[in-house]
Amino acid sequence: MSVLSDKFRTKKLDQSPYLFHFTKGTMQEAGEAMYSIIESQSLISKKGYISFTASPITSLKKFFETPVYRTGLPMYQPIGIGFSRDLLVQNYGARNVIYCSKSEYQEMPEHLLWRTERLDVDEYDFEYLREWRIQGEKFDFYTFPKEHIIIIAPTKGDLNNFVIKHDMIFNPVVDYINGDIEPDWDEIFVRNYKGLTMLEVAEKPDDYAVSASTITQILGEDMTDEIFGTSLYVSRSK
Repeated sequence: MSVLSDKFRTKKLDQSPYLFHFTKGTMQEAGEAMYSIIESQSLISKKGYISFTASPITSLKKFFETPVYRTGLPMYQPIGIGFSRDLLVQNYGARNVIYCSKSEYQEMPEHLLWRTERLDVDEYDFEYLREWRIQGEKFDFYTFPKEHIIIIAPTKGDLNNFVIKHDMIFNPVVDYINGDIEPDWDEIFVRNYKGLTMLEVAEKPDDYAVSASTITQILGEDMTDEIFGTSLYVSRSK
């Protein structure tokens, strides 16, 4: 970001360096959706655009606790993935939603409809979501710099399942007496993404502090002690 933007944006508590995409449904459904997102490294929508929110994660605790009358569930669960807002704007064409009246919407040029949303304070008002969008039905982020991605989850166990990659490395054992090679495999657990729990987020004054707190999280670092030392890793069922 520019020096001028940095000076003022980081001083406003309602700003975030991220644009977040959260999952919905029951907690289990939201978790399964996040697993799918991570495994495919993509966000998919049939609406012609991918939605994000510019709302700071540090301001959303009560939002995640408030049920929708129709379902009895929150509109979104506290399970999500955030991307650098600046990179999404510069490299992927992310734009803030234009909120307008019904008549203005009908007059909106065709090429802007993907980022336009109707606003009627008495009947249809979702401006509070602070929505941003990327045009298209799929956002592949496999080339997006992982150091500028953050994952949010309700508990440490959930977070570990999302951010830690479990793999097996072939590590054959050589019998130096007879020269035989016995096949063997080592389990490895490495950090694949940066992330925080909602409890950790609640301790931060703003989203820039949230971002700063992940500096010590090194992608590719050995997470074995984190898992087995704290017993917080929960193997997910297939």
